[in-house]
Amino acid sequence: MLKPSLDVTQKITSVVKRKYKNVAESLEHQFRYPTGKDGLQGLQYPQELIEWLPEEVAQWYCGVGNPFSLSEIRSGDHVLDMGCGAGIDTLIAAKLAEPEGSSIGVDFSEDMIRRAQSNKELAGVENVSFQVVDGTELPFIDEQFDVVTTNAMLNLAVDKESVLTEAYRVLKSGGRLHVSDQILVGAAMCSEQAMDCWFK
Repeated sequence: MLKPSLDVTQKITSVVKRKYKNVAESLEHQFRYPTGKDGLQGLQYPQELIEWLPEEVAQWYCGVGNPFSLSEIRSGDHVLDMGCGAGIDTLIAAKLAEPEGSSIGVDFSEDMIRRAQSNKELAGVENVSFQVVDGTELPFIDEQFDVVTTNAMLNLAVDKESVLTEAYRVLKSGGRLHVSDQILVGAAMCSEQAMDCWFK
């Protein structure tokens, strides 16, 4: 698999972090698709879960798909949400996994993790935690999670192979990988041009 140079990787990572520093402050004019409650409803999240989320938490949703439509999160499951952003999917996973299960959200953006922590407090959810983590080096033991989920994270990851390798490492045998994402149709770019259309 062709990978970008270290220089391009660092530049793209810097652009992504700068983008999500702004997202953590406001979603307005940041995306070309519906966000917040409109996004949740458009992607057919269960209505009871949308209503369970406080309005001031639901407004931070900015996913591109509904990973929970891929398989059921069961009570007692332990879930890892990679690239959790503001933590909406992480909180929903925690709700579905209660009372014995839990969810952990990880993201490499400190700003988004701070937003996720704030949303956790607003939602009053206890069986959830958030960590600043690089998806290529997860600080978890092998086969720790029943479900690993991502929503609009892989398209932003430069080293997708390493991210997926780590996801499968921490996933239990027989576990479920939920991926909701968008893809680039056309030639892959591993050059300066990649940064010009990374978010388009």
